[in-house]
Amino acid sequence: MGDNIQTIQNDENALDRLYGLIRNVKSRLDIVVGVDGLILLGSCPEFSELCEQLKKQGGVIRGIIKNPIQNYPDFQSILNSFTEIKQLDNIRGIIATSESEYIKLNCNTSGTIILNGTYSNSEDLLSASHTFFEALFSNGVYYKTQNEGTVNDLNLNDLVTITTPATSASRFKIDKKIADKLSYFVDNSEFICVYSSIGGMLFEFQDYFENFNSIVAKEKSGKHGGVRWLTSIRNKNDIDLVRSLAKSGLKIRHIHEKPAFDFAISDRFFASTIERINDGRMVMDNLFLNDDQANLSFYSMIFEKLWKNGMDFEARINEIENETDDKIDIVYDSSDVMHRIYELFALAKKEVLIILPSTNGFYRSELEGGFRMLNELGFKGVKLRVLTIPDSENAHETNKIKSKYQNIVFKDLEPTMASLNRILVFDNKTTVMWEVVDDNQQKFTQALGMAVFVESIKTSETITAIFNNLWNQSEIHKRLKDAHEKLKGQGKMQSRFMDLVAHELRTPLQSILGITEILKNEIKNNDQNFLLRIAISNAKKLHRLSENILDITRLEGNILYLNKEKFSLNQLVTYIVTDFVNNIEYNKVITFEYRNFDKEYFVFADKFRMSQVIQNLIDNSMRFVRNRGTIILTMSETRIHSKDVVELNVTDDGESLKPEILARLFTKFASDSYYGAGIGLYLCKKIIEAHGGRIWAKNNHDMRGCTFSFGIPQ
Repeated sequence: MGDNIQTIQNDENALDRLYGLIRNVKSRLDIVVGVDGLILLGSCPEFSELCEQLKKQGGVIRGIIKNPIQNYPDFQSILNSFTEIKQLDNIRGIIATSESEYIKLNCNTSGTIILNGTYSNSEDLLSASHTFFEALFSNGVYYKTQNEGTVNDLNLNDLVTITTPATSASRFKIDKKIADKLSYFVDNSEFICVYSSIGGMLFEFQDYFENFNSIVAKEKSGKHGGVRWLTSIRNKNDIDLVRSLAKSGLKIRHIHEKPAFDFAISDRFFASTIERINDGRMVMDNLFLNDDQANLSFYSMIFEKLWKNGMDFEARINEIENETDDKIDIVYDSSDVMHRIYELFALAKKEVLIILPSTNGFYRSELEGGFRMLNELGFKGVKLRVLTIPDSENAHETNKIKSKYQNIVFKDLEPTMASLNRILVFDNKTTVMWEVVDDNQQKFTQALGMAVFVESIKTSETITAIFNNLWNQSEIHKRLKDAHEKLKGQGKMQSRFMDLVAHELRTPLQSILGITEILKNEIKNNDQNFLLRIAISNAKKLHRLSENILDITRLEGNILYLNKEKFSLNQLVTYIVTDFVNNIEYNKVITFEYRNFDKEYFVFADKFRMSQVIQNLIDNSMRFVRNRGTIILTMSETRIHSKDVVELNVTDDGESLKPEILARLFTKFASDSYYGAGIGLYLCKKIIEAHGGRIWAKNNHDMRGCTFSFGIPQ
């Protein structure tokens, strides 16, 4: 086979070419695999089979992987394919090198498609690839060791590796030795080519702007070849930064995929850095710098091919500015999510809104430096508001933390809003919903998983409107709590105040429900509808709460009137259950079962008030089963004191009622947890008694769950 370099463009046989390389290995295979590559290879059993066959023949397979986090599929079969494994951050795609062949494949972020790649059997390229693999491998951390083989050491005398702790107090942390080496690289060049993410560009822009200005001045006088920069311009948040650099004289082009790692080349050196986020800062504590000509030739060739296929930055900006469709990205790797969110923070100009609905998330943000990074944004004039769940047991500690950050305004969410996932809105343009996989972990990358990034002004405006209503509701709730302490024992004044608060809640909630229902019908995108369903579900909970408060006030003032009519009670039940199923929270799996619904049970009652009773009982059962369970609805008919009575039983398999709560269950404010204010069941009792019926509850015989029942005359 001749000495050649080939470009793989959307090649359907790209994996076959990788398999062919593995079949041709004589003794050693070096392979670098990001999480996207792990996902891709995990769906291809032939890769593992070929590796096992190579190991049986005495071959050595060394791997460098991006360690998959716990919410990923099981990659054990892939990991077992290697004889020696190390892990590093900031690697993507698949790079495989044998004694005679090299292949690099770029995947999409979900690991389902091979976008492009490079194949070669060039001796110069192979030498450079082996050298770079050794540099990465020597700085990796062992993940797992199995059947370790002997690896021939290469001569790395020309390789300079700097690894030092970062000490700077700026938002970017970089050791002085590394900074000096980078400055030396920039200042002692006849030309510079850079291939980096927007995050890398942001770093250079803020820390090496003067160096690049000097280069541009030399270029104008013919003493320098200038700077060419390849990056991925993803959305409107990146535009100002790119234009600022282009205006200063840098030549910039856009490539579709984010780089697997950042690198730069000059006429003399190859440089590559590894960045990570720590304590709310981008940390650069690893720099690879060498002057090996084979390495330079290889990466120069790669850069020139990418530059040739790249898009002019202005054309890309025009594409973004003229986009009418909303853009949604789902990012599965928590480290990638961290980098994306960090970039959004760094580029924020006006306002950042955060819903942080768990106390563990609050403390995690303090330990990991998230609040400190936010607070620093405030000095740039960015408005920062955070909604979080109060920790009543450690109020002094949380207040102490909040007082440290004068640029952040904190307010408390209702405890009923507690959940795991966090929501962020940047400059009313970008919305991020971030999944929490283990809320007990202290580190972001261990606690958090995939995230949905939505580039949509409509979605951001909707979430912002909901945020503002929750923000205002927090004020109302605080006033309500303060006033309640003062009004104890003054029932009449308390009722009047609750009535006022309910009216205050009613207007904004009606607008929230109206806006979100309209958007839900208009927007066809599943991911956006997913976010809207969450908003609608929580808004309906608040709406029912405000209506319950108003109705209790009317009941206690003897001004609640019943508008009775004849209707089918089981038809009403099925309609209400359907509405609950359509709006069930995304992280709940609840099954509804019907018993004795084959017969119609007619009653003469107020249909709206009976809907309130049924909604409250089902909602109560859903709270008791938490995230997974079954709710059984049973209809029956009996005769009591010469009256025909229709009964409805709502049975769940969740938590049982505590004896002290069971005794006062249907009294006002009877509650022993943060689930609800204890007024829904009190309202149910008043409505059922107004119909001449009765309501009761009991724990199930097997001590799993409880049953709420009511009966009203026909």
